Amino acid sequence: MYKGQKFGRRAVEEIVGDVDLLAEAAERVRRRAGAGSGAGAIDPAAALSIVRDIEATEDERRMALWLARGGQHAFLQDADSLVLPLERIVPVLERLRERFPSVNRVTTYARSRTLCARSPEHLASLKAAGLTRIHVGVESGSDAVLALVNKGCRAEHHVEGCRRAIDAGFEVCCYVMPGLGGRALSSVHATETAAVLRAIDPQHVRLRTLWIDPTAPLAELRQEGLYEMLEEHAVVAEIRELLRGLKGARGAVISDHDRNLLPELEGRLTEDADALEAAATRFLELDPRARDAFVVARRSGYFLELGAFLSAPGAVAEFATVAERLRELGDGSLLCGVERGLRFRRI
Repeated sequence: MYKGQKFGRRAVEEIVGDVDLLAEAAERVRRRAGAGSGAGAIDPAAALSIVRDIEATEDERRMALWLARGGQHAFLQDADSLVLPLERIVPVLERLRERFPSVNRVTTYARSRTLCARSPEHLASLKAAGLTRIHVGVESGSDAVLALVNKGCRAEHHVEGCRRAIDAGFEVCCYVMPGLGGRALSSVHATETAAVLRAIDPQHVRLRTLWIDPTAPLAELRQEGLYEMLEEHAVVAEIRELLRGLKGARGAVISDHDRNLLPELEGRLTEDADALEAAATRFLELDPRARDAFVVARRSGYFLELGAFLSAPGAVAEFATVAERLRELGDGSLLCGVERGLRFRRI
């Protein structure tokens, strides 16, 4: 997503200035909502009133929504912020903690190779300054898959970097992308990703659905027939294989992206492993016609969860008919048919 964009480092003064401007906007919002200075959450109705006010500034609207959600979590945006030296990031963390005392969790993205390059002392300084959670795009634990997508690291970097962060006291969230290996590497992608995640033992594992930008090199491979994306049911089968490999691990599985087919795949591996596997199996054991129907209903935005879809009278029959037409549009592939159908507004 950053191809063609020039990397730059913002001045500390500029970032700290942004924090101050947001803190001032938050205070105005609190006063208008009748909350005390420095307080966390505000009443959602008061927040909605501010959001709808045409005279409110954009910062005030953002702060109203943030405070309505509790005002406790902050995220340092823009890719791998830990590439910055301590003297550039610690002052930002300290100002954030000073101006927003209600914040109890500060998160950032980091690449695993960046974490590998950071000493325990460096990470300890970030923790002391207020950083609490690190999100890492693992994507896969298979070296073959990582090389295929030119990730720029190997599985060993994921393990070493994430373990460094955990040992320094950070919560770590690992993002994985089922289906990334395509048909050829599906099995090794699942089993080797599970092995890497078990070695890392992160607090959170987030599922992300593969979507290929038309300008990405992987799209070229797909166009040339050198890479075959998995159909939706095969991705779910891969997720089930991943979950089976993670049984006994301590982390929580999170499926919170709107592109994920099954948002109900959420729970803790220690106590919910069987329920997570059962949720995947429920979809996989559907009659293929009903399975296709749900894919279309989910991807076209009519239903969000499998249970609601199956309990809706006539939904399977209605969407199965659409799925059959889309398979024809996709030359036998429901995935291609859905892609083309959404592109040409035919579903």
